[in-house]
Amino acid sequence: MLLAGVVSLATAQENAVSHVQQGDTLKAKGDLDGAIAEYREALRLKPDYAEAHYNLGPALYQKGDLDGAFAELREALRLKPDYAEAHNGLGIVLLAKGDLNGAIAEYRKALSLKPDYANAHYNLGFVLNQEGDLDGAIAEYREALRLKPSLPVAHYDLGLALYLKGDLDGAIAEYREALRLKPDAEGAHNNLGLALSQKGDLGEAIGELREALRLKSDYAEAHNNLGSVLSQKGDLDEAIGELREALRLKPDYANAHYNLGVALNQKHDWDGAIAELREALRLKPSDAEAHQSLGLARYQKGDLDGATAELREALSLKPDYGQAHYNLGVVLYEEKGALDGAIAELREALRLKPDYAEAHYILGLAMTAKGNKAEAAREFAEAQRLDARIKPPANNQHH
Repeated sequence: MLLAGVVSLATAQENAVSHVQQGDTLKAKGDLDGAIAEYREALRLKPDYAEAHYNLGPALYQKGDLDGAFAELREALRLKPDYAEAHNGLGIVLLAKGDLNGAIAEYRKALSLKPDYANAHYNLGFVLNQEGDLDGAIAEYREALRLKPSLPVAHYDLGLALYLKGDLDGAIAEYREALRLKPDAEGAHNNLGLALSQKGDLGEAIGELREALRLKSDYAEAHNNLGSVLSQKGDLDEAIGELREALRLKPDYANAHYNLGVALNQKHDWDGAIAELREALRLKPSDAEAHQSLGLARYQKGDLDGATAELREALSLKPDYGQAHYNLGVVLYEEKGALDGAIAELREALRLKPDYAEAHYILGLAMTAKGNKAEAAREFAEAQRLDARIKPPANNQHH
């Protein structure tokens, strides 16, 4: 009887392993329900099978059953506390449940058990990025790529972190590597296009954004970015078409409303610009750039009071916003009795950006109006030094 019992137990264990292997095969084929059934059968035969609990956890996660996945991974770790992969998997589930600190703790535990675990380094970097710890995220992404250089998503997310740090060249290099490994990654084409546009390479940026849209025609963000770049290039009609398409796909897209407002402003469609910028601010009231652009559009319409209000709101949100200080200075210069305010705003614009030729010029006009001809002459001379196209007014009286 004892011999028979041992044989029966061994057979059950072998069958459990076989069910796990079958589950893995089904999962690889995309049959999650079949895989889950196999893992559950393995656990019926061998309830303390840590690997089966571990494999069941991610399958349930992919089905959207976060609580079930959490329970299975916890059980795997109860049975096998030094199971690095289960700590990593539990971190993924905790992140999906919104517990970022718990996720970080699990990824760090996985790495304490298995320091060369590339996926755990990547996952830790991802959460640190979400937490705003860009330096920590970059370090983890780099370590993941040292261990596993062919991980496209790590190159992509490293590119994003470097972009947020202001390292455009580094970001561009990482996006290009991600695309070398995975040429049909529309997100990498989109982000590469955005980074290139900020480097001033508008032609290549447009090519990357068009490729993103070839791969995914309903990609609202790529339509928005393409519209923005086309607007910078001066192709306003095509830009407006792209921005309207972005809004057709995603009507509550604040940035696309903003970019459309800016493009319509450039087309001298003040009413259209004002409507779009107001919608952008309805969706995102704390957008200083949108308040500044709305102030500019209202100024162009001749609404000086409205322009002043919007520019002051922009500056309350972003006190070091040089462009808004300059535009407010211009508006106040044109208002009767507001020369002192204009001069203060223009001086602040120049404190923030000393080589702002236009601000020196308008400050010269304000000084002329105040009767301070010597200082006006100095400002006109500085404006012309910075931009030879600027000529002092013949009588130093009129804008």
